[in-house]
Amino acid sequence: MKCLNVLVVDDAKFICEHVTKIVHESFPSSVVKSAFNGEDAQQIMSSITFDLILCDWEMPHMNGLELLKWTRQQDAYKTTPYVMITSRGEREYVLKAIQAGVNDYLGKPFTSEQLIQKINKMLGKKTSVEARMVKDDAKPETGTMTAGNEAQAKHIPKPKGMAHLRVRNDIYKCAIKDLSLKEVFAVVKNEGNYPVVLDQAVIDIESMDGGNVARLNGFIRMVEAAEAHIETPYINILVALVDDDPEKMDHLSRYIAQAR
Repeated sequence: MKCLNVLVVDDAKFICEHVTKIVHESFPSSVVKSAFNGEDAQQIMSSITFDLILCDWEMPHMNGLELLKWTRQQDAYKTTPYVMITSRGEREYVLKAIQAGVNDYLGKPFTSEQLIQKINKMLGKKTSVEARMVKDDAKPETGTMTAGNEAQAKHIPKPKGMAHLRVRNDIYKCAIKDLSLKEVFAVVKNEGNYPVVLDQAVIDIESMDGGNVARLNGFIRMVEAAEAHIETPYINILVALVDDDPEKMDHLSRYIAQAR
């Protein structure tokens, strides 16, 4: 295989580094460049021709959909494989990307195997996919853990909010014990299945009235028993946040101020 030129576009540096590592491990001769928003990507794409573009959706200055539309207007990139990698898995978002000319869609969080599978698919097939791709990658599978009203139990402080934590193919409903612009400290009910340290994660934070606050990318920094015995009913999870999007940080800042 000829040298593979890959462009990774994501405003989270951690995600760029993670994807770059995965690509290099499977394609040792590949050249991987990173851009942290659509405008940066445009400049890089104007000087280097890429064989594959792996792009996030939500980014400052120019998002992934805007970059996709620009890409398809360029003669050199009209048929270049473009994979949207994002936590935006709602059907309306996927359909917008398909209409703009995306080749495939991979939902966050994802495994190394899932990413490589997508890349191999793109190397062998460069035509636009149909809406059926939504089923496997745009929606995480069920496997929920519920904290529910148990989070109000006397041995757990009153939560500062609720959240859905997505790791691999599992979704955990959790109560937020504390949070900052850098991390979220949450608790989930122990049902024998919980995240692993360094797993990539997406956390959807909700206000106590049920409204959405922010969808944030991160990784699992710590997992510990909430009580000092093997049958602890709850698990503490610390999620390190990696987003740099000013709009997300503004929403989160206001929520933190209200929660405190």
